[in-house]
Amino acid sequence: MKTIGVDLHKDSLTLVVLDDQGVVIQRDKLPTKCRHRIREWFASCGPHCQVAVESVGFYQWFWDLVQPQVTKLVLADPAALKALRPPKQAKTDRKDAELLARLLFEGRLPTAFVPSRALQPVRELVRHRHSVSRALARERRQLRWLSLKMNLPGPKQLTSDAAQKWLLAQDEKLSAAQRLISRQRLDQIGALERQLADVERLIDAAVAADPSLGQRVTLLESIPGIGRCVAITILVETGDLTRFDTTDQLGAYAGLAPRVSQSADTVHHGHISKMGPPVLRWVLQQAAWVAIRCDAHARQIWLRISRKAGQKRAIVALARKLLIYAWSVCRRNQPFHWPDQPVPELTSAGWSYCI
Repeated sequence: MKTIGVDLHKDSLTLVVLDDQGVVIQRDKLPTKCRHRIREWFASCGPHCQVAVESVGFYQWFWDLVQPQVTKLVLADPAALKALRPPKQAKTDRKDAELLARLLFEGRLPTAFVPSRALQPVRELVRHRHSVSRALARERRQLRWLSLKMNLPGPKQLTSDAAQKWLLAQDEKLSAAQRLISRQRLDQIGALERQLADVERLIDAAVAADPSLGQRVTLLESIPGIGRCVAITILVETGDLTRFDTTDQLGAYAGLAPRVSQSADTVHHGHISKMGPPVLRWVLQQAAWVAIRCDAHARQIWLRISRKAGQKRAIVALARKLLIYAWSVCRRNQPFHWPDQPVPELTSAGWSYCI
């Protein structure tokens, strides 16, 4: 069994090969544009090899190319690797690749989560959906700000239809520059609304094609503040909530666990680590704000924490609790309910964060 460490970059990848005794037997550097050459290189190593590659934002193409050719392919966690790098050692591509191979050979390599092949396209669609949603909200805010500067009451919801009617009615009150800006903002709003509808249609089709995913989405919708969009985001970003043995592991993965600094009997808890997927923390915090407006129990929890820690820290704490509730309902396979309430039917609660 050979062990291979790969330091992956945009233009090249550096490879270090260890034999079954842990001795370096080969070093290579290949251009990433030559996929056929990379495939041939791994084929020459034989099928009995294990490969470690550090997680970067563009690792997916390498993963799909190499995984069918090797016995084991592992994605390394870059944050945990920092503590395992030898101190005062020059950082080079060869040293990084050899470190990955050495840690994998010794069984000490910290690994990162890799979504399944079926879940990967849904995750990409959900992340794209949130980016389009944020862009749409930004354009609506800019158009709202234009109306406020002119002291013109606009529609309550700046959808493309309502905004177009409003602009036609207020056309004479706007200057030439304002008229141009508002029409271009309106064009952007209309285009983004169409894009949002298209991507949501694909997401709904993907969820409908996976009965187990659809069932868990329905379970998570029973939690206050969590609607369909947030539920799907939680599931695609965590993969399988039940793979976490404890809530502490889940909170650390999501980056909602506080940093801890300890010396003897002195323990200091700092800000949250923010190590996990940013979109997961964002939607959970938005869902927490909705929960405190729509559910008395959630609001009571938020008020209790905010008296000691402040409102912003309290909303982060409530977001972590919502994630723990999601973990709990998936493990019990029952809809969410507060301790003083009976178990409800498996239906949506009716409130959620949307955009």
